[in-house]
Amino acid sequence: MKGFITGATRGIGWAITEAVLHRLTELTILANDKERLDVVADKIRALNKGCKVEVISVDLADLDSLSRLLREWMAAEPQPRVLDFAVLNAGTYTDGNLAEIPIESYVRDLNINLNSHLVATQELLPAVRLGSRRRIFITGSTAAYEPYPLVPSYGIAKAGLRAFAGNLRVELAQERIGVSFIAPGGTLTDMWAGEDLPPRRLLEPKDIGVLVDACLSLSEQAVVEQLIVVPMEGDIHE
Repeated sequence: MKGFITGATRGIGWAITEAVLHRLTELTILANDKERLDVVADKIRALNKGCKVEVISVDLADLDSLSRLLREWMAAEPQPRVLDFAVLNAGTYTDGNLAEIPIESYVRDLNINLNSHLVATQELLPAVRLGSRRRIFITGSTAAYEPYPLVPSYGIAKAGLRAFAGNLRVELAQERIGVSFIAPGGTLTDMWAGEDLPPRRLLEPKDIGVLVDACLSLSEQAVVEQLIVVPMEGDIHE
């Protein structure tokens, strides 16, 4: 199986990578930090010695560079690229209310959390069409369903991402390409660094990895449209 995962070097992205790695013969990972990408690529090769790993380093806020690098990746092989699945996972946030957030920060959040997914989908879709599983997983958030007062730009982008996933699912259904929107609640990632919380109050990133891997085990005609998973004691918004 051949896959493509954005934001694969840490948090939920790495957990998904680790969970599906047993299936893979080829994997391309994309993130901003080139040094960390190379470290993670070596780790993947150590865990699955038969897996070919490629890396793409790009700031997802730079949509033009993202498009250019994905086109170069698509054209780098003599034969057409093939992807069985793509995981669009990368995200960021800016603290602060909408009345005061700098416009440049707001636009950056929208580009990374929402607009980059459209660019990646358009560039990667020809490869997904040639795959055997033909699945696109989009990592959202429970912020797509209710306000997150401390990071409203994040919530706005995730709500847009939910709508994007739903519309894309309808567009691609006749081609038998499945689109899944996965919405975790509070998850123990860098987003919560420094917060004083009780043990096991948040989801583990591996929970999301397990779910994506399970989706890849479903029958060809089955697609998980939306999946919401939250901590047992409820989500945390503030």
